[in-house]
Amino acid sequence: MAKRDYYEVLGVARGASEADIKKAYRRLARKLHPDVNPGDKAAQKRFQEVQEAYEVLKDEEKRRAYDRFGHAGPGAGPGFGGAGFDPRAPGGGFGGGFGGAGAGQGSPFETFHFESGDLGDIFGNLFGGRRGGRPAGPQPGGDKQAEIEVPFRDAVLGGTQTLMLRRETACPTCGGTGRQGKGPCPTCRGAGIVAESERIRVRIPEGTEDGGVIRIPGKGESGASGGSAGDLYVTVRVTPHPYFERHGNDIHGIVPVTVKEAYAGAEIDVPTIHGTMRAKVPPSTQSRQKFRLRGRGAKDPRTGQLGDHIYTVRVMVPKTVTPAGSDAATLLDSLYDADVRADLPKGL
Repeated sequence: MAKRDYYEVLGVARGASEADIKKAYRRLARKLHPDVNPGDKAAQKRFQEVQEAYEVLKDEEKRRAYDRFGHAGPGAGPGFGGAGFDPRAPGGGFGGGFGGAGAGQGSPFETFHFESGDLGDIFGNLFGGRRGGRPAGPQPGGDKQAEIEVPFRDAVLGGTQTLMLRRETACPTCGGTGRQGKGPCPTCRGAGIVAESERIRVRIPEGTEDGGVIRIPGKGESGASGGSAGDLYVTVRVTPHPYFERHGNDIHGIVPVTVKEAYAGAEIDVPTIHGTMRAKVPPSTQSRQKFRLRGRGAKDPRTGQLGDHIYTVRVMVPKTVTPAGSDAATLLDSLYDADVRADLPKGL
């Protein structure tokens, strides 16, 4: 079966940059790695195909030879076009010539029209040389993204949460190089990475808001060839509280009061995130009127300043109707000095 085009294997265009090729390889390697697909022969075959394509296209000289001669260029095995190497053969030791041309059937150089430097490049690639090539140094790993759901209390007051993370780390056998000795690493099968699950404890700073991002250094993608790992960025999703609501650094809540407390004034207990506080309700307090307790809100994680607690009064009318209650209501009604609905609009 004819080999697939290496660019097609990696899913990149022929003019793709080195970074695009590396990105495509890492994406496919993560998807097809035998550790992720145990027992899947088709995935293992695709992984080997991707590995072979990457080994050629990541190398500047091998890629140039492949672009010029296709699969007859880099990694073509013994000779080109199926020709075997024979040191006794005329013409430099390649019996059968290039492209299947035998001795006496014409010069192989007329078939491929080699330019200056082509033979040295191809022979160097064929026997593992890298004339003038840059050695592959350590490559830093990429950053990763994750989300974590945090209770309202831990977000406001601070705490810790556990995050289960599946990440790829440098292979412990080859140190992330993908090679062991002269061949591919048997543990990672040449990928340089292995997949593992890790339990990470995430510290939630006091005052963290919904949508806030926490950076955890060194918990991103593993670096290649001994490079440093990337970072993990965790987006916080705060579970709503059944009573408290947060708006910026202010905490809001509703406090029911009786008719008498609203009319005559009183001291009441007001729940806050820092505990219950005694607060005053002034005489003639109206329903939905707001009051502020300074410094009883959430801490700003950047400045360290505390917001306020804002409580809204809700006047509760007794549900039990009695003659005495009706008389009391009639007495209260007589105290209004204006129509309570006078400011309402008459329509649109």
